[in-house]
Amino acid sequence: MPQPDTASIGGFVGAHLQEATVGAQLAAVACALAVMVLACTGVWLAATDIRYHRLPGRVVRPLYPVTALLLGASAVLAHDTVRLWWMLWGLLIMKGLFLALRLINPAGMGMGDVRLAGVLGLLTGFSSVTHTVLALAATFVLAGLFCAVLLVMRRARASSRIPLGPFMIVGSLGVVAFL
Repeated sequence: MPQPDTASIGGFVGAHLQEATVGAQLAAVACALAVMVLACTGVWLAATDIRYHRLPGRVVRPLYPVTALLLGASAVLAHDTVRLWWMLWGLLIMKGLFLALRLINPAGMGMGDVRLAGVLGLLTGFSSVTHTVLALAATFVLAGLFCAVLLVMRRARASSRIPLGPFMIVGSLGVVAFL
């Protein structure tokens, strides 16, 4: 698949805001709105996961249609339909990996993490499949470093429960914001 000139979300929004057509500007606004919705909801979800070790489905499930509609409309308005395929691949890759981890070790991964992975896969996939893979890597590297620090400080043991949601959110939003 060919890479568009502006793969990153920031590049996409910036390039389309500079265009004179209403469709391009609406594409930029829809894309930025999707990121803002996920960022704002992500703050609440991260705090909830840290405090209660839960990512409530009643909050995560509605993010699927909202994210898919906003980013999908953005891709269509920008005449950049390859992003629709990337979103689908991002969803399948990220949610598939988390679902596999859940099936391998149900006690080690909650269904909230699996649900959230799909939404974040849509977002990272909008930029590219590479962004999805990088977001996954960032998630596990950040979580691993955090766990290592806790173990060294003797604030946790190997059997301690660590919320993964905040690392998923920071990893995904960080990748789409900075790469």
